[in-house]
Amino acid sequence: MMEDNKAKIVAVLRWLAFVPGALLSAWLAWILINTIGRFSLGYGGVDPDSFLGQFYFNTAGHAAMGTAFVYVGAKIAPANRIIVAYCMAGVGLIISGFMLFPAIMIKNYWAIWGGICTIGGVGVVTYAIYKGETEIE
Repeated sequence: MMEDNKAKIVAVLRWLAFVPGALLSAWLAWILINTIGRFSLGYGGVDPDSFLGQFYFNTAGHAAMGTAFVYVGAKIAPANRIIVAYCMAGVGLIISGFMLFPAIMIKNYWAIWGGICTIGGVGVVTYAIYKGETEIE
């Protein structure tokens, strides 16, 4: 009886935590990729503020952010993980679309490219989950 109540409490807490966990993981993925990139590009002799450095940060960082958002959100959810992954992908696409609008309005091309890469990261991980190449169950 005690084990059953504990399992229900954990399930409720996981349902409450999957969206904040997904947002936190997306942010941490972006920070991790950019931190690693600063060291690796600097070691390779590439200026992080150059075109190539900005291309790397905006491509890899934003794609990792979209990927982590969908994958971690689905892994935290206690049940129906594939459906949650599809819903997280939809939310990720909507958020990226909303963020693209101001980037287009102020003509910030790096932000536009980052939004496109986020959409790509969301799409790639969702397609991999759909095809069964990425296990989330």
